[in-house]
Amino acid sequence: MMRATVKYVIVAIVGLGLTLVSTPAFSAQVAGRTSTKTVPVQSSTQTAPLPSTTQAVPLPSTTREYQQMDKPPVKRLDVPDWDLAGELRNLKFHYWKKPPTYKKIFNGFTFRIALMNKGKLNITRHIPVRVTVLNITNNTIIKRDNHLIRNQTISNSYWNLTPEIFAEFVLCSKTASKVNDVKLIVDIDPTNVFKEAQRHRGNNRCVATW
Repeated sequence: MMRATVKYVIVAIVGLGLTLVSTPAFSAQVAGRTSTKTVPVQSSTQTAPLPSTTQAVPLPSTTREYQQMDKPPVKRLDVPDWDLAGELRNLKFHYWKKPPTYKKIFNGFTFRIALMNKGKLNITRHIPVRVTVLNITNNTIIKRDNHLIRNQTISNSYWNLTPEIFAEFVLCSKTASKVNDVKLIVDIDPTNVFKEAQRHRGNNRCVATW
């Protein structure tokens, strides 16, 4: 009996010793395996595709293909019946031959007036005209005449010439010493028998200087 007990104790001691020896080796083996093998980790640089921000939206057309349209011309409602206008035409120095030598002597101007109505009406009627010859050195009147152009055609589409008008005067110390001191002023309808609005009368005067 004693011998069996001793035998059982020896076997237990030997088994315990083997267990103690194999435990560190197993631990080292497990530790070695876990320290050399890593579990794959999901990459932190992986990005999910974002929606594009460069998508181009078609811009509205700049050619105005469907917006451009021709508008009818605006009708002018402010055109008056009368807006007389005049221009000097065929302006010449006039001379006469004085006997007995018949030397040519300057004695005035001859000219014609081109007339037009910038208003609505076309008509044929008498046109009053005032002709003034002025000495510009001292602002004195050398000559002033009133003329009546009879049965003058006035159009609102084109110019019509009057008959020739003669402004007679002489150059001397009492009038003007030379023609460069003279101004010719022609006023069309000076008393406004045509009843033009005052704002339209600026083109009723023609002026010539030398």
